Amino acid sequence: MQAQLNAEVMSRPFLAEKPEEVDAYIKSMLEKNIKPEEYKGTYWRNGYTCRDLLRYNWTQYRNCRYYYRYHGRYY
Repeated sequence: MQAQLNAEVMSRPFLAEKPEEVDAYIKSMLEKNIKPEEYKGTYWRNGYTCRDLLRYNWTQYRNCRYYYRYHGRYY
């Protein structure tokens, strides 16, 4: 039973926050004065924060952090 659970957990991708990459992305986008796009994905729910998106997609997490930094609010 435990081996099956371990295999199931290990088969899923692990998406780390990578704060250095996110901060570098935000800095470069702010320098270019590019306005972040509105959310177009399917995972956002009321009450979510950007960290909730991390379980689904790292790029959406990164874009959410940029949106929050730019606008001071979530989607």
